Amino acid sequence: MKNLMMTLSLALVTTVALAAPEKFTVKTIEVSEFPSQMKGVDVGGVGGGGMTTPKPGMSFDEVGQVIAVAKDIVALGESIYTLVQKGKPSNTTDFAPISIVPRDPITKEVADPFEMENCSMPAQKKFVTTINSASGGEGVRFEYMVVYTYGCSYNGSGKYIQNAMVQPVSVKTSYGWDFNATMKLNGIMNHGSKALPVVGAMLSIKYSMNSWHTAFERNDTVHITGNGELKNYSN
Repeated sequence: MKNLMMTLSLALVTTVALAAPEKFTVKTIEVSEFPSQMKGVDVGGVGGGGMTTPKPGMSFDEVGQVIAVAKDIVALGESIYTLVQKGKPSNTTDFAPISIVPRDPITKEVADPFEMENCSMPAQKKFVTTINSASGGEGVRFEYMVVYTYGCSYNGSGKYIQNAMVQPVSVKTSYGWDFNATMKLNGIMNHGSKALPVVGAMLSIKYSMNSWHTAFERNDTVHITGNGELKNYSN
């Protein structure tokens, strides 16, 4: 009997180990209001404690380091941002959002973001991403905002981006799943001319889900322009 029980146990372990990873489908939609109890959250942040816009008088380092260069266009910020860790939104306030600025045409130095002019009011787009199992069960519901300021000019020309960020609002995960999400800048480009630049920024959002028997990863892309356009390439 003992040998039989050991044989059955080994068979069960082998079956689980060789089982095909669970398949998931991901859907992202833009919403006017979040379906969760967090309705009404604005660019000030989650519960009043979100990321804030840098204020004049801060040092250049506090608006971020150079993370990408495309000829005379430079991106400032950090290489990677944690959005969700172990199923909980990150409301970190001490990192710099992404800004796309020019080099000074004479000195070739990176322009100080506080010397940019005619920036728009902060714009925001709200999104809900759901990750469903093959059986139709909802593994994760992730609500977030893309916040950015556009149309900034330098010495009277160009349309640049400041303070672009993906800000988590709420996360709901099924029992037994560990959900994480990060954001990073994938690339910058010029949609205008050399004399009148209109910058663009590609942001990627990486999702990862893990449980005791399977794992899932996905990268989504958000494109922002200096004209204020935003397109989510999540589906």
